[in-house]
This record gives sequence, C-alpha cells and structure tokens, in this order.
Amino acid sequence: MNNQNKSPYFLYFSRNSLFLHVISLQRNIKATKEPMAEHYDLGRWGEEQAALYLKKKGWYIRHRDWHDRHRDLDIVAIDQDSSILLVVEVKTRSSEVWGNPDEAIDDEKKNNIIRATAAYVSCFKLGYCQIRYDTISVTGTPETGAEIIHKENAFDVTSHFQYHEVMRHHKKKKPGTWQ
Repeated sequence: MNNQNKSPYFLYFSRNSLFLHVISLQRNIKATKEPMAEHYDLGRWGEEQAALYLKKKGWYIRHRDWHDRHRDLDIVAIDQDSSILLVVEVKTRSSEVWGNPDEAIDDEKKNNIIRATAAYVSCFKLGYCQIRYDTISVTGTPETGAEIIHKENAFDVTSHFQYHEVMRHHKKKKPGTWQ
C-alpha cells in the first residue's frame, strides 16, 4: 500500500464487497500549526461579537464566513419568518485611530458582497427572500470590550448597479482612437 497518498482516506476492495477504511495518515505527522496573526484573531473576535449581537436582536445566523471562490460573506442571517435575508459585513478595529471601521468598505468590496450574495441565493434557493445589506463596526479588543455600531441598509444594490451601468456607457473616448 502506498503511504504517500495525500488523502487521509483510502478505499479497500475485497472480492465480495467494498470497504471504506478510514486510516489517519496524520498520526505520524507533528502538528506544527503556526499562530495566526493578531489582526486575524481580532477580526474573528469581532465577527463573534457581531453574531452574538444579531442573535440578541432575534436574527437566526445561517452562515458565518461563507465563501464563493475568492469572495466571502462575513455573516448571513435570516429573520424569524424567513422573509428577509440579512447579509452583514463586519469590520473590526482595536481603536478608531485609523478611522471608523465602516469606511474600509469600498466599491470593490461592495461589488464582491453583491456577487457573493447572488451566488448564495442561487445555491440555497432563497430567491423568495428580500435581501438587506448591513454593516457592523466593532471597535475594541477582548480585554477592553466591544463598541458595536450597526448600520441597517448600509448600501443600496440598485443605485450601485445603476451607477456602474451609467459609467460603463459614458466612458469618454479618446479623439482619433477606437477606444
């Protein structure tokens, strides 16, 4: 048997039946996991605080840190009667020295959130839900506590797409070129 198989599972065939033998090849490998950077820990803590905040407000958390290729949704929640799908972008800062955490959400990030939401709705067949985009800014640390600012309807999808559609059609052409 080849022990250099990268998968921790392998199939074993016998004459009469098929057995799935789960063999952990990792028991001989030392767990040398490097510690995460401090800002990743702070971001994870901020998302946890935001999720607790939403649960207290009556929202059901469907997913946290959901990915569609390179795009992600921090928190996806739904209300009690399953009519509103809440997509929340969480920004965490230890202090407001670098500005309000909300200000870090630019147009490119909004576009990625919108596209990831479309994939999420398609994947889970939630086309019947109204979609709302919120932001939650968490300022603080686990030692100092959290200050949470929740902005409902933080950005409007229709105006975002309308703006980009207008800009796409009104690009100025350079004189004497086809561009």
